[in-house]
Amino acid sequence: MKKTILALSLTTTMLFSQASFASAGTHVDEILKLQPDISKRELLQDVRMIASNTGQTEQSIIEQIYTELKNDQEKGKEEKLARSDMSTYGGSGGTISVGSSTKGNFYYTPSQTAYLDHGHVGMYYSSTTIVESVPSAGVRTISTTARKVDSSGAMVKSVTTSTTNRNNAANWANTQVGQSYSYNFATNRSTSHTGAKNCSKLIWSAYKLNGSLDLDVDGGLGVYPRDVRDAKGTVLVRNI
Repeated sequence: MKKTILALSLTTTMLFSQASFASAGTHVDEILKLQPDISKRELLQDVRMIASNTGQTEQSIIEQIYTELKNDQEKGKEEKLARSDMSTYGGSGGTISVGSSTKGNFYYTPSQTAYLDHGHVGMYYSSTTIVESVPSAGVRTISTTARKVDSSGAMVKSVTTSTTNRNNAANWANTQVGQSYSYNFATNRSTSHTGAKNCSKLIWSAYKLNGSLDLDVDGGLGVYPRDVRDAKGTVLVRNI
């Protein structure tokens, strides 16, 4: 009788384990669809590193990444319902200049490429100069006059911290000019502050290193542009 119960228990455990692995595998496939420029190898390497550093299981990390991506996707759908003029990352598809603002502030605009819809953020290096990371050029500077966005949903926000922190954050971001672009939003909180980075990683790192501020609304494994936009300690300056 005991042997039968033990056998049933082991069988049940194996079935649950197989189901869990199948679920994790499905989520990996879905993550790669939502972040197609990340290789499976790169994703799993990051997952293993995070698991080693945090003590979480790899499966729970994969599920968290998937949930964050789906939540961000839903926010993007809500933006699309409110507007029809979506510009591309780094392009000039918009018609409105971001305009001037205080050093250390940042702008957010709804934005998408052919398959990524995370929005876009850029920081004011000076009142008339933006520093941002875009696929076509990596981290670059561009004048506020030349940086065009669509009027619906675009905004300028400030960070509630000292002027010193704001200036230092903007200065640090400017030191990253020339770094290449990274499409990895899913685990970018864990990647190096230096080297390839996307737009939200640039601003997040700038304030993380200069003020110990965490401009990420949910503190998840990835920091997305809308996470920066909605982060605690950010205040609307104006709608563009």
